Amino acid sequence: MPRPSAAERKAEYLRIGAVMVAEFSPEQASAVAVDALANVKVADVAERAGVTKGAVYHIWPTQEAFRIDLLGAVLRRNHQQAQDRVMALVEEAGSEGKDPQKALAELTCFLFDTLKDDPGFFARFSFFRYASNPKIRSVLADDEDSVNNDFGPFIDLYLKILHRQFREPFTTAIFLTASGSLLHGLCLRYRISPELTEFPSTHPDTSTSHEEALNMFAFGFKALLDQFTEEIPE
Repeated sequence: MPRPSAAERKAEYLRIGAVMVAEFSPEQASAVAVDALANVKVADVAERAGVTKGAVYHIWPTQEAFRIDLLGAVLRRNHQQAQDRVMALVEEAGSEGKDPQKALAELTCFLFDTLKDDPGFFARFSFFRYASNPKIRSVLADDEDSVNNDFGPFIDLYLKILHRQFREPFTTAIFLTASGSLLHGLCLRYRISPELTEFPSTHPDTSTSHEEALNMFAFGFKALLDQFTEEIPE
């Protein structure tokens, strides 16, 4: 069996690190004053991989360097999960007989419910204090750029389904920045006062006989979209 390449070993160590981040539950967060990435140590990664610490340090010179790359890997994982879900729901919104408004509500609820307790998502916040570090700033900027590049077309397609367009001077990128900031803020608020992130109203679920409560992000996203866009003239 051929020996794994350096790129394959690097990917495997990052995969193990991401698994360890996912194992850092909200219950653990309440017990210790550290974030998920701070709990991921090179020694533990090496043990799980069945190699020596030196094998991991051969790729990353320091534990900090490993954690910076791990942050990027975790953000990419969050990104891919959301992108897969967005693609499915936008396709559903454009299907004949489907309610695009309902699809939007499902998407925004999914995003908030997925991220509000995700240790990997919250790991990024601890890195914001080091944004003056060019390496960390680059990782965070790349994540934001990928959001605009990958999710922008979905927003544009959804507006096309609704026969709407962005009003001047707003753009897709500006909207994604505003809605992303709302998502980040509400996820943080959920950790402090979860009851305040549930909107005191309901929306009709056309697939069932009961009503489901929406969260504040679903309402906020829809409100921003309504304010940033207008109907396309005939």
